[in-house]
Amino acid sequence: MAAVLEGIRVLDLSTIVAGPATSMILADLGADVIKVERPGTGEDGRAMGPHRGPWGAYFTTLNRGKRSIALDIRNPAGREAVLRIAATCDAFLENFRGGKAAALGLDENAVRARKPDIVYASLSAYGAGGPDYTRPGYDAILQARTGIMSVTGNGDGMPVRSGVSILDMGAGVWMALGVIAALLERQRSGKGQRVDTSLLQTGVMLLSYHLLFRQFTGVNPKPQGSRHTAFAPYGAFSAADGTIMIGISSDKAFRRLTEALGRPEWAGDPRFRTNQDRVRHTPELDRCISEVLITHPVSHWTALLDRHDVACDPVQTPDQVMADPQVAALGQLESIDLAGQESALLPRLPLGFSLTPAAIQGPP
Repeated sequence: MAAVLEGIRVLDLSTIVAGPATSMILADLGADVIKVERPGTGEDGRAMGPHRGPWGAYFTTLNRGKRSIALDIRNPAGREAVLRIAATCDAFLENFRGGKAAALGLDENAVRARKPDIVYASLSAYGAGGPDYTRPGYDAILQARTGIMSVTGNGDGMPVRSGVSILDMGAGVWMALGVIAALLERQRSGKGQRVDTSLLQTGVMLLSYHLLFRQFTGVNPKPQGSRHTAFAPYGAFSAADGTIMIGISSDKAFRRLTEALGRPEWAGDPRFRTNQDRVRHTPELDRCISEVLITHPVSHWTALLDRHDVACDPVQTPDQVMADPQVAALGQLESIDLAGQESALLPRLPLGFSLTPAAIQGPP
């Protein structure tokens, strides 16, 4: 059957991570994505390493399956070419700083004049208005601004950012959802509309629990490392040869854990009897668990905890993820040929469709 977005054409003027993540999703769902790049060097994402030959790690995964065209949008001929292509498209995507699209003559009014029912998608750092509308911003900057860095790490030094680009990728997912929703609505009304999202809004949304924590307790949440203020035990523990993550969300699950560890008496200990008790006495509980787990390797504990239906997993490195049998069983990684270089494994969209499966449409 046809792909979900077959017949949809997207003109993509975005760069780096967040915008290209949006169009990556749309391309994998079957849209024809035309990527506009700077003549000569291409978009800035091409220079972001590490590289395999000319292929950068970010650029390769985020721009697979797209067609690229080199246009200088700073000159009238380049802008006119963009507008001519836009007239053939269903969606227009940009992630310029606030005000730059208008300065270039590529704002919503200019594009809609050529294609009245187009979906105009604008992804920015700080949003479509407000006092910070024109400011530059990147993932880590907005992790700081939205409070994510204040609750990340162990709290024993400078704040740290998340190890993955959660705001860039998260904003890309939100924008892809917005574009698809706007295209669906256009089928009903016949009208195109503007869709906006930003790294700031994405970060505030991700901070939902912590914002409510502050309101409910009157104090700001602190970094917990791998722990969680709502559950205990919950976190990473050292085994004899590595690290294992354990998550307990109920008293029943805790009793299963105590049986697996050979310490059933913990379930009746007044310090650990209920989740609230365990949260109050997390340091003591973690110390007790650590003393047991350090005696055997990770593989021993994962097998034992699995038999007792306790949620756990090893803390894996990227090479281990690529060799993970569950990842392989789901077909989550796909080999893509890179011109002149060894092929690379790229993650597929984490979506399964029974009739119209998503697929990587080819190399960048």
